[in-house]
Amino acid sequence: MSNNHDLETPIKNYFDADSDSVSYEELRALEKPVAHLVDEYGWNAVRQAFFRYVRNECKTPDDIARAAFRYEGLNWNKKPIPDPYEFLGYLYYKAGFNKAPYDAARALDDLCITILPASGYPEANIYYHPYYAAEADPKMIAAVERWRQREANEAGEDSNNNSTTNDPQEPHEDSKKQENL
Repeated sequence: MSNNHDLETPIKNYFDADSDSVSYEELRALEKPVAHLVDEYGWNAVRQAFFRYVRNECKTPDDIARAAFRYEGLNWNKKPIPDPYEFLGYLYYKAGFNKAPYDAARALDDLCITILPASGYPEANIYYHPYYAAEADPKMIAAVERWRQREANEAGEDSNNNSTTNDPQEPHEDSKKQENL
């Protein structure tokens, strides 16, 4: 349990910090321990902890934008992830997808065109496909819709006092199968 706390606390402290309330030096001091987490815990553990942070703490498009900009600032967007459409689909879903505010849309588009190619999806590489847009990508649209449905189902289950056992940091198997269609 200590490992999770040691991993998640610096993530929460850094990604929660309001740049309007803390100085540049304070923000850099919060960034330092986060920048070394991948070396200490491995990329898989860090990306899962980050996704748990986003699921639990990012409630508004501004929260999503701040997290996305800082994720990119750490160069984590250049690391491959096994489920990039599910990861990005969740972020787009929470930001409002087609109706996302400018900062959130810009931050997510920047992540999208780096994470997808790094994860083996060259169709999002804007150097070769300059007209790529996540909002027109059928895989991204499907991922956003899966998250919308998942959260609607979870809300319905919560109102019926049922708890879900799905692990929030990993996509469902059926979503991986649908992505390959």
